[in-house]
Amino acid sequence: MGMSVGKKAATAPIQRLRLTFAVSGVARYISHLDQIRAWVRAMRRLALPLAYSQGFNPQPRISAAAPLPVGFAAECELLDIYLDAPVDPGQLAAGLRRQLTAGLTLRAAAEVPLAEPPLPSQVVAADYVVRFLDPPPPDLAQRLARLLSSSSLPFTRVRQGKRIEFDLRPRLLAARIEECAGRPALILRLSHTPGGAARPEDVVQALDLPPASVRATRTRLVLSTRS
Repeated sequence: MGMSVGKKAATAPIQRLRLTFAVSGVARYISHLDQIRAWVRAMRRLALPLAYSQGFNPQPRISAAAPLPVGFAAECELLDIYLDAPVDPGQLAAGLRRQLTAGLTLRAAAEVPLAEPPLPSQVVAADYVVRFLDPPPPDLAQRLARLLSSSSLPFTRVRQGKRIEFDLRPRLLAARIEECAGRPALILRLSHTPGGAARPEDVVQALDLPPASVRATRTRLVLSTRS
């Protein structure tokens, strides 16, 4: 399918492929960097002609749309890879499916224009399904209605001992309650931009519920329609 891809000097890409994949099972607990390493290992075993970056230590040119938080499942994650020799997307997909680590499932591979903006810069929002581990409170609909009717939702997120303060309301683009497998679940669309991204646990906290009481699945990454 291609040439051997050991350590290489920088190469100019001539093809850009976008991979759509799911994350489940044990792969939910792999960090973003380890997930990228798993992809690189699979591509090297397949001897794909990966293009490499410039610099003292060239790296394969691979770009994930948005890091997936540890513990989250996902249905349609996106990853761009750059190649210095053309490869048939269908052949690549068939080969990669045999090489991937457990919990990473390749759904599709398609060619995209080289001149397209970097994939992370195209992400504007993300869709989630948030399932409750126990029956949610009976007034969940009223709590959500109060959130959506608010003009502002001052929020403090604590991460690694640091306090991050922001207005959650403009980052909560849409929310509703829907039956999933016979139980109510939150369906969310949250902003995901360089200016700030919301996370499902932020909304759960704003609903006055413990974040540990839910499990979230990212179902879609929404890309900008601008070229």
